[in-house]
Amino acid sequence: MPLVEKDNSKKNWLKPVLVMAKIAVSIGLLAFLIHSADIDLHELRASLAKTDPLFVFLALLTPYAGFYITSLRWKGLLDVQGVQIRQPILFRSCMVAVFFNQIMPSIIGGDMIRMYDSWKAGATRSVAISTIVVDRVLGLFALAIFAVLGLFFIRGDLADAYYVSLAVVAVALGLGGFIALVFSPIPVMVDFARAIYTKLPGPFGKFFGKVDRAVEPFRGRHLSLVRALGLSLLLQLNVVLLHYLLSRAIGIELGFIDYFYVVPVALFVMLIPISINGIGVRESMFVFLLGSMGVAKSDALVLSLLAFSIFLVHGLMGGLVLASRGISPRKLAQDAAAPAAGTTA
Repeated sequence: MPLVEKDNSKKNWLKPVLVMAKIAVSIGLLAFLIHSADIDLHELRASLAKTDPLFVFLALLTPYAGFYITSLRWKGLLDVQGVQIRQPILFRSCMVAVFFNQIMPSIIGGDMIRMYDSWKAGATRSVAISTIVVDRVLGLFALAIFAVLGLFFIRGDLADAYYVSLAVVAVALGLGGFIALVFSPIPVMVDFARAIYTKLPGPFGKFFGKVDRAVEPFRGRHLSLVRALGLSLLLQLNVVLLHYLLSRAIGIELGFIDYFYVVPVALFVMLIPISINGIGVRESMFVFLLGSMGVAKSDALVLSLLAFSIFLVHGLMGGLVLASRGISPRKLAQDAAAPAAGTTA
């Protein structure tokens, strides 16, 4: 018992420290970006002043299409495992997940909320977790496909950032390999992977064993893969559209195809958990990538901040959906953490 109490006290002490560190990194990155890129605050105000509200309004509508597509893909993956959950439940869960991602990133992730909601709606814990993992990987793979295709159409000079292109290709290959193992495995490769993870030390071997068993229902389900991947591509197209509409709002003269590279790369880099909601990291990538295409740094920074504002607004909308459930964010976070911890312990 004393050991458990000691571990809990350590976690309680560590959380606020990590949050403060991420906040410091976010502020530091923004300050460094503005200073190093020599961005004038007057230019930022000028970029904001010329923003066209019509395009901003249209961009505000795109996340609703994203919630619908995500819930449709999620429902299809649950159907594969024999779990029938109504799509409106999954749609509302996606909205609440954005709330936790944007408003309360230090407490719990939106994916864990989605796991919890599908578990409460009838899925087993292992099904709830494996479905979200496959769902997330498919989304990232679609994002990587867009980024790789964008390499062939990019108009900017990325000679000084060839490592970014290499990283994009490497990530795409890795995600594609994972999806192939899940949906269309080669028996020799599966046997080889099992021979490796069974030799790993206790906790690691058990973890990969659980992953192996959890994805078993997806193996050989090629039609389900095609459908889910198609929805994933449509979802990422919607994300690219959001950023393109915002770029039109502030008068950036780039074609729609240019954002097939910029947006996926920026979103991938945002996954590095060193700042709050990717603040600072996202802005740096937009300034860097769009700057290589001749876009003014102030416009690139405003575009990034507007995109963050869009998701912040929808995070607040997700909070209203959560409030309609009659449960506090803290209570939901505690409830959601319990089943996931029980499964992965």
